[in-house]
Amino acid sequence: MRAFFVHPDFARRGIGSEIMRLCEEAIVATGFSHVKIGATLTGEKLYERFGYEVSDRYEVELSNGATLPVVEMTKSIG
Repeated sequence: MRAFFVHPDFARRGIGSEIMRLCEEAIVATGFSHVKIGATLTGEKLYERFGYEVSDRYEVELSNGATLPVVEMTKSIG
C-alpha cells in the first residue's frame, strides 16, 4: 500500500478503517507476517487503533525544500 486518503466530506464514517481491514487481509493472504508503514501525522491515530506502534520519526525533504514529517510504524500480523 503506498498511501490512501479519505475526502474530508466522508471522514469519520469508517472508510479508512475498512480500507485498512482489506489491506491487512491482503497482507496476510500473501504470506507476510510483519508490516512497516510510513504514516503521516494525520494517519497516526488510525494506525494506532489497528495495533501499529511507532518505531521511528523522521522528516522527508520534498522537491520544493519543505519537509514532511513521517511516523514509521510497525505491526506483527497474521
